[in-house]
Amino acid sequence: MDTADVAQFIREREEKLGGKIRYRTYCTWYARLGHEVREYGILLYTDGRTVAYEDFDRGPTLLGIPIRRTRPKDEEYVKLEVAFPIEDIADMTQVTWSSAAKSASCGKDISKEANAFDRMFRRIVTKLSLKDGTVIFIEPGSHKELAGSIRRFREEG
Repeated sequence: MDTADVAQFIREREEKLGGKIRYRTYCTWYARLGHEVREYGILLYTDGRTVAYEDFDRGPTLLGIPIRRTRPKDEEYVKLEVAFPIEDIADMTQVTWSSAAKSASCGKDISKEANAFDRMFRRIVTKLSLKDGTVIFIEPGSHKELAGSIRRFREEG
């Protein structure tokens, strides 16, 4: 994607949100309890009032080099697009990836909050708990930046 394509993409997302994007991050893993799990390609962004995320179809690669599909897909790609008000976030914590993955596969939140040992030696993801009971697990570029931005936007009201 060249610079003009990226600028156009951002403008389109801002039109959807109805405001300027104030924070965005790329997430390398995503799961919503009782729904889908996605590897790579999740863009999370916010205008300070609404949090939105979407994924992108990615073909198979070998060491980052695109390769031709050797067999047809088992199922069709369905684009993921979700948005919710930022004030709907009831809690944001860090949990182990393994407990988040188990939660996603069984459809029940059995995630384990990360302790100091986990943070040093295990893969950690961010757990967003919404007021309506929805649980979302994401692996953002930086949990600290995401948490700080969400906290700041919520304080601004």
